[in-house]
Amino acid sequence: MRGLRVLGIWALLIPGAVAIQPAFGGWQGFIPGLAGITVGSLVGYLTSRWKLSLLPTFLSGLAAYFLIGGIAALPRTTVWGFLPSADTLRRLVLLLVQSWRDLLTVATPAGDFTGPAVVPWLTGLVAGLVAATVVMRTSVVFWPLIVPPSLLVISIGFGVREAPTAVWLGAALAMGMVVWVWVHQVVAQRSDNADILVNQQADLSQLLRQGIAATLVVALAGTGAVAATWWTSPLVNRQVLRDGIEPPLDLSQFPSPLMKYRLYEVEQKDTTLFTVTGMPEGTRLRLAVMDTYDGNVFNVSQRASHYLRTGRSLVPGIDANAELAVTVGEYSGVWVPVAGQPRWLDFQGQRALTLAEHTYYNRNAKQVLTTAGLTVGDSYVVEAAVTPELSPDERAELGAMTPGSEPLAQLEGVPEVLSSFASDYAAGQPTAFDQLVAIEAALQEGWYSDGSDNKSLSGHTTERLSAMFRASALVGDDEQYAAAMAIMANQLGIPARVVMGFYTEDHSYPGETWEVKGTQAHVWVEAHFADVGWVAFNPTPDRDRKLETQIPQPKPKPKPQVDPPPNPPEKLPEEPVIPDQEAADRKGDDQWQFPWAIVLWILGVAGSLFLLALPFLAILAVKARRLRRRRTTGASHQRLAGAWDEVVDCARDLGYRAATSNTRAEAAQRLQQAYPEVPITPVAQQIDYAMFAPTPPSLEVAEHAWVASDKVRDALTSRLPWYRRLLAALSLRSLTRAKLMAPEKTEGSQPNSDITAVGESKEGHD
Repeated sequence: MRGLRVLGIWALLIPGAVAIQPAFGGWQGFIPGLAGITVGSLVGYLTSRWKLSLLPTFLSGLAAYFLIGGIAALPRTTVWGFLPSADTLRRLVLLLVQSWRDLLTVATPAGDFTGPAVVPWLTGLVAGLVAATVVMRTSVVFWPLIVPPSLLVISIGFGVREAPTAVWLGAALAMGMVVWVWVHQVVAQRSDNADILVNQQADLSQLLRQGIAATLVVALAGTGAVAATWWTSPLVNRQVLRDGIEPPLDLSQFPSPLMKYRLYEVEQKDTTLFTVTGMPEGTRLRLAVMDTYDGNVFNVSQRASHYLRTGRSLVPGIDANAELAVTVGEYSGVWVPVAGQPRWLDFQGQRALTLAEHTYYNRNAKQVLTTAGLTVGDSYVVEAAVTPELSPDERAELGAMTPGSEPLAQLEGVPEVLSSFASDYAAGQPTAFDQLVAIEAALQEGWYSDGSDNKSLSGHTTERLSAMFRASALVGDDEQYAAAMAIMANQLGIPARVVMGFYTEDHSYPGETWEVKGTQAHVWVEAHFADVGWVAFNPTPDRDRKLETQIPQPKPKPKPQVDPPPNPPEKLPEEPVIPDQEAADRKGDDQWQFPWAIVLWILGVAGSLFLLALPFLAILAVKARRLRRRRTTGASHQRLAGAWDEVVDCARDLGYRAATSNTRAEAAQRLQQAYPEVPITPVAQQIDYAMFAPTPPSLEVAEHAWVASDKVRDALTSRLPWYRRLLAALSLRSLTRAKLMAPEKTEGSQPNSDITAVGESKEGHD
């Protein structure tokens, strides 16, 4: 019957295991939860059948967490797909605390991550263990029903807003709980009123009434469950924990991407930064989007909540029409170039796992960040939905569009001169789009300089932009022109931001491979319009539009005649080099290296196993110390009492329930009835005779009693299977029993009633 109850409570835990699945986007969330409730229920059932106390039950659940956690939640870290490695055990220890934070701070679906899956595995394991333990050790009906709703609430809290099965899961759980109560009620009534079964008429009428009542209760419970779970559906703005959690990402540690623009433009203009295949024509490779200006530099959004840890799936549900394969050349940085709206990002190579575990995605800016940093040789594949850049005719059709609903850029320390220029450029333009077109055209009338001719300084601080627009001629590069236009647009109330990326002048990428050079780095402006989205503007003048200045050339001065240097001496023939055979042999010997990686792996596994076994070793050490103290310390009568105490403790560890107020003879009689094949009574009589003899017992007599005690304990455990002997050795029952202390007795004194009490060693409750 109790086994069926465990099976029933396991079925009630299934809705809670399924409810967290939408956060993982597939089986990655359901399998760990199902494995958790199954393993937890099995551990609770077996430990209760073996009558283990709560501490061994907890340790058994902890061992199951480490031994099976790799298969259930971290399969990519295991050896051969099932054997936990040192990395698996290390992660499981850390994820006891960190997995909850990881699941709430990553972008969903979270199935590509190795850490968040520990949440459904651990919650399912604890829920199954607690529920099965309560069911097996008690006969109560309602207390076990607290666990399934609790697991469902936890799963909903750590899930996502979009949960289409929430109503059905809540209804199924409510109906299952009603069936659970009804079945227990029917079984209890039939066992208490067995005589009713004789009267068929009464039985039929009672069952009919019970059936009608149960139907009504189930209907009411189902209706209430549907109404309750409806409030957590997406239709009523379902709230989950991730809505109020901000990811632990410190963006202030990453400098603005614009600070490297002049490096790409001048020093690495002929250097291959990336190699890209599959780049669609008419598109741009976007590196970073910046919407925050502090008077010194335009930077990316500094709100950590805009960046969520993500797996390979960045934005599920969109149709990708391009696949880019990117190999990193001389580029280094945390910003990952992508095109259009990326849907899928898969890192490859030796650092793939490291890069993936440190990847964040900003859905507002469509920008990818990996805190591990890209280096030479890294590669990845991007699936994206890309749209070609608008042609001049298509842009002209946007004239009637109004600014969009996106927030304005955060601006501080704006140069005052830009406000007047923005008003002058936009004067007389009827729409917001026409205003930006006018600003773009006015800035394109300026002059281009990358600083190599000493006509333009780098940077776009308040002082730099003020000096640029107060000069007699506008001179700068993409960095200054794009920053200035973005500031002007936001001051006019038009949401605009600065974008840095790469593209060719004609936006065409002939051939299968595009080698992205530093000279192809550009900075432009994107403005948001209603019903259209972000539209690109290019305020930078053509790069061949240089500011020419007349600089007088110095007159040439005749150089003095210098005699040519003498011819170098003839080179003598080099002596042949005789190879050193001994050095070559030594070099061959040096090629063999000690396998430190294997040694460290073995030490890690051994250390992890030792940590797991440490609580069990502590129990064995405490019992061994207790046996040695009873046998070797104290007077002879105390050692005699210890010999009998060891027999009783051995029986207690095997599941025997000792009485609280029995003499040694009474306790021996009860033990003899429980174990008739073991000579327990003779040993108790021998100890009683020695304890109450006219003369005090000698140490030799006490040792003989201990030899007899050893034989009894061996007889109690010899016929048991090995696992029962192991469980008895690890049991805590004998360590928690109450003891009645007595005053010290000197050698040779006559035993009294107090000493008798010590000899009897009254037992406590389980």
